[in-house]
Amino acid sequence: MKIQAVLGVAVILVCGAFAPGEPLGETAESLIGTVARLRGLTPRAPIRKELKTREEIRALLGERARADVAPDLMLREERMLRRLGLIPDGVPYGETLVRLRSEQVESLYDPGRGTLFIASWLSAPEQEHVLVHEIALALQDQHFDVAAALGGSARETNSDRSLALEAFIEGDSTAVMLQHLVAPQQRHFADLPNLAFVMQTQMDAMKSHYEVLKLAPRFLQEAVMFPYGYGPSFLQQAWKRKPSWDAVNAIYADPPESTEQIMHPEKYFGTRDIPRPVDAGPWAAALGEEWTVAHRRVMGEFGLGLLLGQHLTDERARKGARGWGGDQALLVENRAGKTAVLILTEWDTEDDAAKFYEAMQAWFQKRSPKTVLRERAPEGFSFVQDGEVHALRREGLSVRVIVGLPESEGPKLDGF
Repeated sequence: MKIQAVLGVAVILVCGAFAPGEPLGETAESLIGTVARLRGLTPRAPIRKELKTREEIRALLGERARADVAPDLMLREERMLRRLGLIPDGVPYGETLVRLRSEQVESLYDPGRGTLFIASWLSAPEQEHVLVHEIALALQDQHFDVAAALGGSARETNSDRSLALEAFIEGDSTAVMLQHLVAPQQRHFADLPNLAFVMQTQMDAMKSHYEVLKLAPRFLQEAVMFPYGYGPSFLQQAWKRKPSWDAVNAIYADPPESTEQIMHPEKYFGTRDIPRPVDAGPWAAALGEEWTVAHRRVMGEFGLGLLLGQHLTDERARKGARGWGGDQALLVENRAGKTAVLILTEWDTEDDAAKFYEAMQAWFQKRSPKTVLRERAPEGFSFVQDGEVHALRREGLSVRVIVGLPESEGPKLDGF
């Protein structure tokens, strides 16, 4: 799904068509030299290649999707996202994520195995550009150890940083694929329309082709597609600022640290907007020993924007999440199995904090229109619904959010 979606956008942009090609094995081998010249990366070792059936590649994609996230991490993620309403009840989070990542069966490079698996049922012309993308990823892996960079531990430490890194790496290989596509027309990928914008405008068309994508919760739709829209867009800006693959190579030693930097490249290439580390642990500790932190997550500008977008317009959500400085979301759980989510956010300016606070207050009101208000003030907002406290508090550059804490526990965090 992922590469075919990007290819669909690219074909729309350039009105290109595939030319007749050679047999699969010969095509893949000849393309290695093409991609090496196009990307400026010399192969450091032969790229292993295996021809696979549709069923075999589908199984490999599913296996890889499951290996990306440890089962216990998947369950903890699911509980937090479901508590926030980002994953509706009845939607199997882990299985939906696996199906999304394996919906489009095609050739792929597996960094873990260091092997290019070639789709045996597709002709060379049908998958030439997909093979270019995967060979580019193989060369990236040989030079920059992509397999280690995308390891599961990075996601558990900081999911926002992990998504940003994935977007940069995907943007690199997709840029090579697009350059291969547009080069015969004497065009350059950096001069194409902003690919993040194009991907967003084509989302409905993509959903009509992919049933799992169409039926998935919006949070998963957007999260899965993020690297393939914003990643190439970031590479476009990188190339415009310094048109050199050497400059792109240098980014691997100092990669983007947040989805904010990917979405707003000027915050990476200009005055660097470095994410501030946020520790919500001491705040959660005020609940007492009967409560433990079950999961930690950095939402980032992208994640907070999706959270706001559940109940607000896209424009309001984007504005509410801009100016992000750092955050940490905690899923807390007590001995009785009750859970709540605490989110501590930091913002670049007090105006940014105020905009997020106002957007989040509107989010709560849209989410729970029939509520019993416990507090409403310029810097504080709380209400009780179904025996649970939901609250906001802003102080300077900080905004704190409580979702679903049992009412009896609320006084422990009063004045938080």
